[in-house]
Amino acid sequence: MFTLRDDQKLFVSLIQASFRAGHRRVLAQAPTGFGKGVVIADRVAAAAAKCRRVLVIAHREEIFSDLSGRIHRYGIPHGIIARDYRMDLNHRVQVASIDTLIRRLDQIPPPDAIITDEAHHLVLGNKWAKPVERWPRAFLLGLTATPERLSGEGLGEGHGGYFQDLILGPSPSWLTYPGHEWHGLTSPGGLLSPLRVFLPRQIDLSSIPAGKRDTAQGLEQAGEILRRRQHMGDVIGHYRRTIAPHHMGTALCYASSLRHAGSLCESFLDAGIPAIVIDGNTDKKIRRDAFRDLGDGSLKVLINRDIAGEGTDVPSVTGVIIDRQTASLALHFQMLGRSLRIAPGKEFAVCNDHVGNVGDSLGNTRLGVPTDPHEWSLEGRKKRQGADVTAEPHRTCPTCFARVPSRLTECFDCGFIFPPPPPPQKLEHIEGDLVEYNPEAAAAARAQAAARQQRIQQERDCRTLEDFQALGQQRGYNPGWAYHRWKLREQRRNHGQDRQTIAAL
Repeated sequence: MFTLRDDQKLFVSLIQASFRAGHRRVLAQAPTGFGKGVVIADRVAAAAAKCRRVLVIAHREEIFSDLSGRIHRYGIPHGIIARDYRMDLNHRVQVASIDTLIRRLDQIPPPDAIITDEAHHLVLGNKWAKPVERWPRAFLLGLTATPERLSGEGLGEGHGGYFQDLILGPSPSWLTYPGHEWHGLTSPGGLLSPLRVFLPRQIDLSSIPAGKRDTAQGLEQAGEILRRRQHMGDVIGHYRRTIAPHHMGTALCYASSLRHAGSLCESFLDAGIPAIVIDGNTDKKIRRDAFRDLGDGSLKVLINRDIAGEGTDVPSVTGVIIDRQTASLALHFQMLGRSLRIAPGKEFAVCNDHVGNVGDSLGNTRLGVPTDPHEWSLEGRKKRQGADVTAEPHRTCPTCFARVPSRLTECFDCGFIFPPPPPPQKLEHIEGDLVEYNPEAAAAARAQAAARQQRIQQERDCRTLEDFQALGQQRGYNPGWAYHRWKLREQRRNHGQDRQTIAAL
């Protein structure tokens, strides 16, 4: 049996209020480490007490096994629908693997409620949608840390998904630092570990198109680049300096491919650091033993590709080593979130980002960190392009490569005192081809680029000579400017018509 924290009780009450308001399909967002598994078990217990049939869906053994254990601790008998498990449909509560469930839909009694973990997977037309389409009258509760998909699809009705309402849980900052407010509840802090991020010299993966970096081919190419360029030395060195000395000195390492993971593992073993590689084809017992050994510290580094992400719960892990690039915010936060759970004696978590998922060493933010502000919506969003200028600005320590918020004058890791920022036109070049991030210079550069883009757009909007003349007068230009811009526009237009004529011939 679990006792919900005050914030978890409030989260549950917000979900209940949404259903009472008439929504039949509710998506609830809460950060990795909040305790969504506890909330799921609590909701299952509430439904079971009313003799409702409940179907809980997950997609990996680590996840549905964990959920099954939590439901069992509530004293609720239930069946498991998964490969290598005997199916017992006499129980009103069933915990199912999505892959097994969709093959047995015809055998399952209609549920009154469906609860989906990692609900950002649920969109129209995919495998997660099949149970929802099969039982459209069932109440639907989805839980996720990141209600956003890489493709830009929304999770709401009319936007590519099924959900009618979105409940937002407390932010990672609320869970990490005391004093924050959420629906009138003041954070005690200390529910997630503070995160220290290190950005060493990065490897250039620009030869792989951004849209293909999460495909099998793109990951294989990235792994080959990282392996050939002997990036492993940096990984070992930074692990020894930033992760090994703290707490248990354990790390989850994310690689781009199995070959890349094997090379990383050899490097750790050659350095005398206990390490192992697992993937989706690794024997279940070996996987369970690997996570157990990581938890007690006898294994120092567990290297994987897409296994130790969603649903992995090893609170004692000291840090994560990111050596695979991604454009997926959900995957990025899942990887970082593996180290944020609290444990006795653990003061903070560490992320060694070797490929720039968090951002670059110039201080530009790419996908950022969980405590950066994020606006979630059921409507989806466009694909992310370039740096995220809404995140808190930061700079990179030239001594230890830590990612330090720009508001701090001293590095939290090594104590380096940042000098006063140089003038914007004279960025200081740091050893190792790193440039110290200057927030004022970056802001000025962004403003200059935005102004230039605005001027370009104003000229594109001009359709006649009179439009150019009016724009030139507004800018205080010489009257001849409008004529020359108009003449250039006509030349380009005529050139384009000539090319079309030639193509037609």
